[in-house]
Amino acid sequence: MIDQATSRRSFLKAGAIVAAPVAALAAPAAFAADPSAAQLARMEDERAIEGSVRGFLRRFNGSGDCAEFVAHAGAIRIDASVQAIREDARDDAALNFADDGRSASYRRKAEVDLLADFGGNSTLEKMARFQGQGSAVSLAKRRIEAEFVRTEGNWAIARLTLA
Repeated sequence: MIDQATSRRSFLKAGAIVAAPVAALAAPAAFAADPSAAQLARMEDERAIEGSVRGFLRRFNGSGDCAEFVAHAGAIRIDASVQAIREDARDDAALNFADDGRSASYRRKAEVDLLADFGGNSTLEKMARFQGQGSAVSLAKRRIEAEFVRTEGNWAIARLTLA
């Protein structure tokens, strides 16, 4: 004879195992139908822009080929003496979207490495060149100022400068 308590318990366990994946799928569906879907889209846009800035800086500091991050030629306006750019982790980025959601502005403090060539005729510069040191790198504080535009679902840099 089968014990009814045992069969009910096993039935409930089986039901819970079957219902768990359905419940896991129901939560995102309910979230998407919620008016907060616009907030979710905004958060995704914020992450995409911040990821684009990080990718641009990684390429700028590395290979220098940043074409995939810009909307058009001439979008990047950085002095040739800038050798590397690092975002200041202590500073939060300021990201503002236009009302239409098709453009955004980004600002964040940064540290940059500036290259100074020893091209003068002072004694120190002559000595440095004689010892094989034709330039020096110095650290400076700057601010990344960028404008982004949405192109075919992606965010691209329309203008980027260091102030």
